[in-house]
Amino acid sequence: MDRSENYILNRLDQPLRFLGIHKDEALSLLCPLIGGLFMGWFLTGFVAGIGSLSLLRSLKKRNAGSSLVHAMYWHLPTSQHVMKLYVPSHIREMIG
Repeated sequence: MDRSENYILNRLDQPLRFLGIHKDEALSLLCPLIGGLFMGWFLTGFVAGIGSLSLLRSLKKRNAGSSLVHAMYWHLPTSQHVMKLYVPSHIREMIG
């Protein structure tokens, strides 16, 4: 196969980047920075943003980001659409 045949498919799997960082990394940098601007602590907000960016990148690097997904699953609140009847773990398929 030629490289040109797979070029579009490889680009579809890559997440969107702006100036070399992903959307979630940009939010982890900008939220403390904007909070620091509103409180008048620009330097503290910038340092906290850089720290949260490096923490997020290190969490995403460990186990290809799965540790971050597992932490969000266990520690963040759930939505209102929870199951009313929990299925036992030994049942693999629900019919109906």
